[in-house]
Amino acid sequence: MNCGTLVLAFSMLLCLTTACKEKNKNDQAQLVNVIDITPSTEGVSASYPAKTEAMNKTDLSFKVAGTIAQVLVKEGDHVNAGQVIARLDDRDYRTQLRATEAEYSQVKAECERVMAMHKERAVSDNNYDKARYGLQQITEKLTHHRNQLSDCVICAPFSGYVEDVYKQAKEITGPGLPVLSVYSSKGVDVVINIPERAYAQRKQAATYTATFNSIPGKTFPLVVRSVAAMANDNHLYEMRLSLRESVADITPGMTAMVEVEQKQVVNEGVKIPTGAVWAEGQKSFVYAYDKKNSTVKKKEVKVERVENDGNVFISTGLQGCSQIVASGVHHLTDGQKVSVMKKTSELNVGNLK
Repeated sequence: MNCGTLVLAFSMLLCLTTACKEKNKNDQAQLVNVIDITPSTEGVSASYPAKTEAMNKTDLSFKVAGTIAQVLVKEGDHVNAGQVIARLDDRDYRTQLRATEAEYSQVKAECERVMAMHKERAVSDNNYDKARYGLQQITEKLTHHRNQLSDCVICAPFSGYVEDVYKQAKEITGPGLPVLSVYSSKGVDVVINIPERAYAQRKQAATYTATFNSIPGKTFPLVVRSVAAMANDNHLYEMRLSLRESVADITPGMTAMVEVEQKQVVNEGVKIPTGAVWAEGQKSFVYAYDKKNSTVKKKEVKVERVENDGNVFISTGLQGCSQIVASGVHHLTDGQKVSVMKKTSELNVGNLK
């Protein structure tokens, strides 16, 4: 056999070997990593510093001006509903009332005489009307002066405790100027300030609980009593919560932490790794894995947002899919046969056999 024949035979053998290797390579299904997909569940919990305040608290003042004669309580005193707790010097108001009472008696007597004479047609209708309206006017004046005298005292509107005393005896005060403040002994509010996002989602909250440093190891359930409709200067909304049950050890002025647990909301979409998605033009796609046929199918999806953990949230397009290819999607084609990569045990870090 000459040299040319040997070269030709060797070349043919090399081509056959290469063809076989290419055939074997094409026959091998591409190895892919697939992941299970499940509906996304979103739940939010947050903690807020809180303070306790009396459920009912009010500043008390006189309705009339004058000099304070007595402040009958001090800060921390317990008061009962209707109890007199401060008085004005009412000397001038008593003098005024006595003068009005005398005037009333005079007008009333004159009016009665005119009415009697009017029955006998001894006075005109005009004089009768003057007498009647005069009596009505002095009656209203008498009522007003009696009210002013009674307004010279401050009574507790409900049973509770004195929080602050702003003015003392001998000081001059005016109508509506606070003299002292009291708070109810029934019920304590737990007050927190929440941001805009929490305010918008407040109806989704499932539970509110409070913990107090002064009462370690105990958690107290709360219910929402009111939420401010307008944000304060710090762009926060005041939320007032009340204890489901009265606790004697919890009083106004204490600090607490409030834990807010929101209801878990199941979304139609899912979270998947960023590497599972690729774009063609303005559209996004993933490969769904068909376990029965061991193939992948191209599916268009809608990317809603990128999450803080690096995953993407897919809102639509994956309904009916149970598994997708997690990575290497740029090397696949629609309908391609694939082989699923076996998961390595967490204990077999080096994938040892």
